[in-house]
Amino acid sequence: MNVKDVRAVLFDLDGTLIDTVKGLTQLVNLMRKDFGKPPLSEEIVGRYIGKGMLVLVRRAMTESMDAPLDDQIYQLAVKSLFLHTEKGEYDKGTIYPGTKEVIQSLKKKGLKIAVVTNKPYNMMLEVLEQAGIKDLFDVIIGGDSASSPKPSGAPVLLACEKLGVEPGQAIMVGDSGNDSQSAKAAGVACLLVSTGWSEGIPLSEIAKRDGAEAIISTLSEVSKFIG
Repeated sequence: MNVKDVRAVLFDLDGTLIDTVKGLTQLVNLMRKDFGKPPLSEEIVGRYIGKGMLVLVRRAMTESMDAPLDDQIYQLAVKSLFLHTEKGEYDKGTIYPGTKEVIQSLKKKGLKIAVVTNKPYNMMLEVLEQAGIKDLFDVIIGGDSASSPKPSGAPVLLACEKLGVEPGQAIMVGDSGNDSQSAKAAGVACLLVSTGWSEGIPLSEIAKRDGAEAIISTLSEVSKFIG
């Protein structure tokens, strides 16, 4: 990757910009309570995060990464989760230290900034507003914004299109294989940050599989790859 060509930085949300596992765990446990199921820990729910709310419902209800779930129960569980979401019965998350300053620094360099997440658009707006960073983004892509969510390349390509840059001029920053796979499918470079959960898969394994540029420990390291 020629770092001099980078004109845009695309950020994942959960586990990258904001620690949202507490709120997602609250929502999951409210949903499970509706079905008479005991609560799950943040550690367990953290492993289930990454492929969007609909997949989170199935994983949380089956306590498995890929076990099947009766369709009728699944539909009822989805309604339950989104009902609790609409009521705002969850913690909106805590922004990681230095996140706002990193984004502001990148913008001062003339870079365009987007957030690309699998979280539903309206829910994401609430989280970004709560964190005080919504207005820092030139483009905001939710899980329901593109034709298909990550790991499809569609959301990343949509972000590039809206930003007016070619895929080769952008870099994706995320915490899981969803981000690196989406970036790879879109022809966009990727940095993986170790602040998230990555569905329980070691980032080193994900980076090797998907050809990520590097693994970083904090967002403050992003600028090193842009020049």
